[in-house]
Amino acid sequence: MDLLTTPTSTWTWWQKLIFRFFFLFYALFLGPWDLLSVIPGSDFLSKYYYIASEAVTLFFNKLLFHIPPATKSPNGNGDYPEQWMQVATCLFLAVVGMVIWSVIDRKRPGYQKLNYWFCLGIRYFLILMGLVYGIIKLFCMQMPFPSISQFATPLGDFLPMRFSWLFVGVSPKYEMFSGAIEVTAALLLMFRQTATLGVLVATGVFFNVMMLNLSYDIPVKINSISIVILCFYLLAQETPRLIRFFFRLEAVPSPIFTWPFTTKRGRIIARSAKWLFLALAIYGQLEYTIPAARGNANSPRTLPVAAGFYEVVQQTRFGDTLNLHAPDSVYWQNIVFENYNGGSIKTTDKRFRQVYGRGYAGMKYDSATQTIAFKRSYSDSVVLGRFTCRVKDSVWVELTSYPNTDSMYLLLRKRTTPFPLSEKQFHWVSETNR
Repeated sequence: MDLLTTPTSTWTWWQKLIFRFFFLFYALFLGPWDLLSVIPGSDFLSKYYYIASEAVTLFFNKLLFHIPPATKSPNGNGDYPEQWMQVATCLFLAVVGMVIWSVIDRKRPGYQKLNYWFCLGIRYFLILMGLVYGIIKLFCMQMPFPSISQFATPLGDFLPMRFSWLFVGVSPKYEMFSGAIEVTAALLLMFRQTATLGVLVATGVFFNVMMLNLSYDIPVKINSISIVILCFYLLAQETPRLIRFFFRLEAVPSPIFTWPFTTKRGRIIARSAKWLFLALAIYGQLEYTIPAARGNANSPRTLPVAAGFYEVVQQTRFGDTLNLHAPDSVYWQNIVFENYNGGSIKTTDKRFRQVYGRGYAGMKYDSATQTIAFKRSYSDSVVLGRFTCRVKDSVWVELTSYPNTDSMYLLLRKRTTPFPLSEKQFHWVSETNR
């Protein structure tokens, strides 16, 4: 399996410096672990690397950077302090490694072959990212359709990140379109004949994602910036031939999207590895996404109250009727019963999980006593309140505290008109700006 002969023109000193830095930084920051993650059981190997990486990162942070550690556990946030510690550490080690490498290997004319394999790794990393983020959008799982509680939250209470998430989620068609473009970019990158077009598409797609993250303070900035830089790295090497094609009408072969092997056996191995990677990557993502989508769609709802937004018309506590115009931390202004066993309450009561000015709760219905237990989450063992539920009709609902019926009484009235934002309408002809 002999490598194809690659151009042997001498690189300039700055080209060699840039390559050494980029290679060392991304070898440390990303490594092959994302690509190996598609192989079942590969976590056994990668976990030791991450343990060592964390130890090195903490050492250099204590020695040089002094970035304060996170005070909260990351919950999908990719920009937590430890991640910035890793970036700083990898940058420092890449600069030091670049200097040492440049001194030791200063007479080498270039790194054509190593650059080829580096670009191949980048290419398959971008393929994986396109499949991971694209497939989850195709199933509308990354930005789900807004819940009733979110519709009931004033727009000004949302942070920019959540607002941008809702903007995409409110239109499943647009989210599926976004996912389809990312998957298309990944599939174009899979094949040498379409890889250049794939880089162009991927650069446009991921640059847009990066700008959303930067503009709306979405905490995945490190990851999205890295993806765009890697796209630019591939695109920079394709730029000369793109200029010659578009401005001089000259077709020249790609310097990086070529066959690495000349023998038949080598080509068979390369094709087999490519298709195996694609199959494992798609299977792994579908294995996660499909059960999650089915779980959201098929979760049995046991609450006797119809899903919707309910105004609190009357609230009585220990026999005293609360003043509706002077709400305090105990007063419940409205209640949302979601399409699952949970909902939210317009209250500042800190016993509930407070998100954007609403107290979220899991709700468990006991058919034997006809009571609803309010908890911080559905699986929580601590009951914050238990109410006997009486559904008077399709609009009116009564909740009475159980077992002490005098402690709280709530009379609820359901909102019968839907939230305009939840209406899935489309108009080819519009007489006015709605």
